[in-house]
Amino acid sequence: MIKFINLFLVRFLFIVIFVSFPNFNNAKEILIYANSISYDENENIIAKGNAKIFQKNKLIISELIIFNKLEEKIILPLEFIYKDEKNNYFEGENGFFLKNLNYAEFENPKIRLSDGSRIIGKKIKRDGDIDIISKSVYTPCNSRIKIANFICPTWQLESEKILHDNKNLFLHQKHSKMRVLNTPVFYLPYMVTPSPLRKDRKSGFLLPSVSLNFFDTKTSQSTSFPYYFNIAIDKELLFTPIINYGGGVDDSQRFIFDYNQIISGGNFKTDLTFDSNFENENNNKWLNDASLITSYNKNLNKNYRIEIDSALQTSKNYIQKTKPNDELSYTNSLSTNINLEGYNLNKIDDNLKISLNFYQTNQENEDNKIVPTVLPKIKYFSGYSNKFGNKSNSTYEFYNIFREKSTLVHAKRQQKISHKYNLEKEIIYNRSKINFSSEIYNQVFNTETKMISDDNYKTGSYIRIFPIFSINTETPFKFKNNLKNFTINPKVNLTLTPGISNSNKLSNEDSTNNDFSIDNVYLLNRFSGTDKMDNSKRITYGLNVYSQNFKTSLSQSYEFTNNSNFHSEQGNDDNLSDLIGSVEYLNTNELSYNFRYDVNESFLKKQNIDSKINVRFGEINLSYLDQNSKVNNIITKDTETFNYSLKSKNFLKFSKINLKGLYDLKKEINTEYSIGYSYFDECFGINLDFNRKSYEEDNLKPQDILTLMFSFKNIGSYKSTNLAVSENDKQDIEWESYSINNDKFQIN
Repeated sequence: MIKFINLFLVRFLFIVIFVSFPNFNNAKEILIYANSISYDENENIIAKGNAKIFQKNKLIISELIIFNKLEEKIILPLEFIYKDEKNNYFEGENGFFLKNLNYAEFENPKIRLSDGSRIIGKKIKRDGDIDIISKSVYTPCNSRIKIANFICPTWQLESEKILHDNKNLFLHQKHSKMRVLNTPVFYLPYMVTPSPLRKDRKSGFLLPSVSLNFFDTKTSQSTSFPYYFNIAIDKELLFTPIINYGGGVDDSQRFIFDYNQIISGGNFKTDLTFDSNFENENNNKWLNDASLITSYNKNLNKNYRIEIDSALQTSKNYIQKTKPNDELSYTNSLSTNINLEGYNLNKIDDNLKISLNFYQTNQENEDNKIVPTVLPKIKYFSGYSNKFGNKSNSTYEFYNIFREKSTLVHAKRQQKISHKYNLEKEIIYNRSKINFSSEIYNQVFNTETKMISDDNYKTGSYIRIFPIFSINTETPFKFKNNLKNFTINPKVNLTLTPGISNSNKLSNEDSTNNDFSIDNVYLLNRFSGTDKMDNSKRITYGLNVYSQNFKTSLSQSYEFTNNSNFHSEQGNDDNLSDLIGSVEYLNTNELSYNFRYDVNESFLKKQNIDSKINVRFGEINLSYLDQNSKVNNIITKDTETFNYSLKSKNFLKFSKINLKGLYDLKKEINTEYSIGYSYFDECFGINLDFNRKSYEEDNLKPQDILTLMFSFKNIGSYKSTNLAVSENDKQDIEWESYSINNDKFQIN
């Protein structure tokens, strides 16, 4: 009976509230639930005990809620919790909401945004999409650190006022001070950062950076004000002006434009940097130096794709000075490359490639006059044809290469038209596979000013017809009761050519990177290009043994001719070549061994051991290289090095260690090594990296680079200059700001 009466009262109260607010389906109407609901003398609704107010996806919970019907105001004298429609939670006390819940004022706000970030303060005023919090603290950190008797987050921003724009998703902070481990690190009178709730890109100023440089008695300053343009959903531009002044030096400016665009079937990116002196009077040369780096690639249609990569600079080493971390700073030359590729033009597997290449020297000690220009290079592969059991294809090639100055290797100008016809036939006979192969080269060269000797130059046109034939046989077999499932595959290859030696009247443009190895020992033309031809008559034999996790190979060749260009250029002094081999073991851990053994001189020319070991705390990579060469029983080159690296797994939740180096066993020095520590939790990151490069010369001291970088979620990163400089170098610490990828921060 009592349960029935209680149920009747609850239903009665619900009906009373429902009647009091007849249009509860309207967004402006609210529903009130509580253990008890009553009216005071002013007909205000008083809800006590687990009181709740609902309005669509909004919710208020408190022990006491007073609704003033006359002013349409919800009064909250005690502690309460408010959840908005975006799943942001607010805690506070002694405040009020208007009936539509779009305006509120209350004290001691504690805000937990939907991404986990937190804002606390003394007082909040909430008006529509704008929250203004006084005496506020913002942090995305969940973790706490105890310092003495004080428990604080890893880092936080304290502000006189924070304005959180929930519509445009920005945090405006007035008189902002950052604390790391409760220690103040910087102050800004005004700062705007993206809201942690922001998923889309927005235009606006990014954090400025200020660097003070003290040299002797002079002080100079550098200030940057980066601005981000969200041009469209597929376009963005980062403009960074940097102003340098003071220190008794000429004032100057540096402007950086970084533009990115996603296009249909590709993307476009350009990076323009230039230095200027706008303020200098009577200065006609306002542009001092500049660099332009461009990358463009696009699928023109289903058959064609274009790629353009360009790196230009007005003076040598400008990119090295302005972008020391860019990989272009370490290349021998800068270039502009235009490549057009076509696929499936006449057949499903044919391929066309047209390229234009322009080069510009970058490093010191480079002669710009011998740098080539390729205008153009065209290569077409016809695809495979199968007729009467024969497999054939053709490759057509044309290039026009020129430079200002010729060398013993390169002509001043050379054009080549080349056609290679490849024909293969494979038969199976008595459990053996026999393969007949031929490559026929038809080439025309036009060469201008090719240096033969110091005072001897040749110019002329040359025709070359060069056939190569080979027969290859291999017979794989297994022993009975083979528990390890080993397969043994002996292999023999006979190659025949005209034996005509390469002429020094031809410029070598595409056959320069060559190596005698397992990978090319059975190729008909072992040169990397076709400017030089492999004129060898030889027999090559070898043995492969392999199973699921194990593989080993041995190969050797014997030259019937004494003028084999490739054979002699690769350090084989006798008709019998060096013995080359490899052993590989692939499982959870990996181990490989490669060697080259001179059977005529009975010594090991080269050996290389590589291993990758997965251990409980990370991954270890080790590599050993021993390389020698001998002339008249005297070793003329002796290299022995040891590479090592360690990539640890996470330890202590968020920490990692990386270690790598190169040790010269002959000189007994670490020519280079680096060690780094990184920590990334859910809101804060730190990188400490040390790198050393040593030199053989006694007059050159080791180069040490020590950098420290702090990263803050939603804010950015700050990286120091080299902290390892000596007192004599008088280099002050500067901090450069970087954008940060929030995916780096880990949630444990």
